[in-house]
Amino acid sequence: MKSFGERLSYLRNKKGLSQEELAKVFKIGKSTLGMYETNKREPKHDMTARIAEYFNVSIDWLTTGKNEKSESELALPEEVVSNVIREAEEHYGVNLRDDPVVESAVRDLINNLAKMKKSSQTKD
Repeated sequence: MKSFGERLSYLRNKKGLSQEELAKVFKIGKSTLGMYETNKREPKHDMTARIAEYFNVSIDWLTTGKNEKSESELALPEEVVSNVIREAEEHYGVNLRDDPVVESAVRDLINNLAKMKKSSQTKD
């Protein structure tokens, strides 16, 4: 995800919220949130901090896309994510590359599955 707006939209969708629901959380207009998500407007610093806190992400990640991710998350090769997306596109006959959320969602899915597997292996 290349922009603040894409990251905000991703977080909102990941939490299953509509723009209207999230706008109510922050006591802002739905159109204001829509402008944040389409990069037509930037929130003030205090709003950025509130958004980061609400979604439990760093301000650095929210604003730049960079943060202190763990080594395992950083180590996931881009080609792995691309291969998963390409295979899904072929299987389902849809274009997933047009959605900015897809790459992050695939990366999150793979990372979470790996964490679950590691966790279950350490319990055995």
